[in-house]
Amino acid sequence: MAKRLSIDPQRAACRDLAPAARTLLDGGVVAGPTGTFYGLMSLVDNAAGLERIAGLKGEKERQGKTFLILLDQEARVHCYAREVPPEAGRLMAAFWPGPLTLLFMAQGGLCPGLVGPARTVGLRVEELPAIRLLVRMADRGLTGTSANPAGAPPAETADQVEDYFGKTIDLIIDGGPTPGGQPSTIIDVSPGGPRVLREGALPMADLARVCPALGGDG
Repeated sequence: MAKRLSIDPQRAACRDLAPAARTLLDGGVVAGPTGTFYGLMSLVDNAAGLERIAGLKGEKERQGKTFLILLDQEARVHCYAREVPPEAGRLMAAFWPGPLTLLFMAQGGLCPGLVGPARTVGLRVEELPAIRLLVRMADRGLTGTSANPAGAPPAETADQVEDYFGKTIDLIIDGGPTPGGQPSTIIDVSPGGPRVLREGALPMADLARVCPALGGDG
């Protein structure tokens, strides 16, 4: 089975996460907790890792689906987004870290698995301190796609991840059960936006108070 690394996701230090960081920097695929479900993680500049995750999820023909990028801080947005519109800035300030994924116009040179047909890239500052620290240790974003084969429920525990993927991933970060519930809200803030693409964990009324342009979206 995959190696198991047990941590406290709220208090993990660099030494606790060192095996996971080393696995990622060596080109491996790691599963770990997020603020909603467990996710499959690789470095976002690891094209082979992205392709491997797509295969694990059973989405070789992804039909325009892309992997979102987990970040540790707002400042890292500029590594992946071409521009940050004012509406995006307000949403970031209000809801990051948190279950909000924003779609920006992508910088050039990103791996194809990260960039959608409209040349957008999805970014989120992760809620869990341990995953933010892991991003800082890797000094680049991590993928955050849910840890489940396509069509199966997202994993909420490390045991579920192991049941799904067994030896096919390199390491599982066991941070205990995740909250589950609704996935992150997705808002497109590229030109023509903002518009809600997926309603999720954040109440629409709260989003509309920060960004009134979203008040008419369903």
